[in-house]
Amino acid sequence: MLVLSRRLNEKIVLPNVQATFEIVAIKSGTVRIGIAAPESVAVFREEVWQREQGRQDVPDLLTAGQAWPALQELSHLVRNRLNASAVGLALLKRQLQAGLAQDALGTLAKLERDTHALGEQAAHVVDQARPKAPAANRVRRALLVEDDQNECELLAGFLRLAGLEVATAGDGADALDYLRRHDRPDVMLLDMMLPRCDGAATLRAVRSEPTLSGLKVFAISGHAPERFGLDKAGVGVDRWFRKPFNPEVLLRDLTQTLADAP
Repeated sequence: MLVLSRRLNEKIVLPNVQATFEIVAIKSGTVRIGIAAPESVAVFREEVWQREQGRQDVPDLLTAGQAWPALQELSHLVRNRLNASAVGLALLKRQLQAGLAQDALGTLAKLERDTHALGEQAAHVVDQARPKAPAANRVRRALLVEDDQNECELLAGFLRLAGLEVATAGDGADALDYLRRHDRPDVMLLDMMLPRCDGAATLRAVRSEPTLSGLKVFAISGHAPERFGLDKAGVGVDRWFRKPFNPEVLLRDLTQTLADAP
């Protein structure tokens, strides 16, 4: 523990944390201390701090077990550097009194290096304690293949409001062209009754392409899988939705499927 003697209105300065302590009154064995510090520096009376330590409802003071160990480390660093500074200042005073100017300059240089080192160490501790921002969730991408323009626009708008990035294609040929020219989406919502290249042909082309292996396909149709030469499960299809379908149910299944995907 560093012990310092101060008279009324004399101050103690902690430059690295930008805090100042001043004796403002001495009465009947009680010393009143004025403290000036940035808002980021927490200051407590000991009994209040002990009470706060015992509470379970102060996660802002102890963030995920990181802040308190960091504060302990920082406190240890500050105590050690303050002690070294006190010793160095005492040595510097003696050297000046003895007329040892060159030695005094060497001591002053050491004190400056210590102060600089404390600043760097404190900054490192603070960086380690600072809560890390959560990684942003990757935006999932969908390709909606639907020849009815109104239906396509409505469903695309619904999915976009749910947080998906949605590209559209008017038929199977456009969809396959999109897949060749762009990064593969996370899911393809495929209407089965399409001009030029219907859903079944589009599905076969997708499943035969190695670069599209694992692409999730949600089929949308007013007909059963057998209508397109597929069995009841819809071979090659991850989910089959019969029109009219509930968009909320589709979104729920889509969200679950994509959450389970890498």
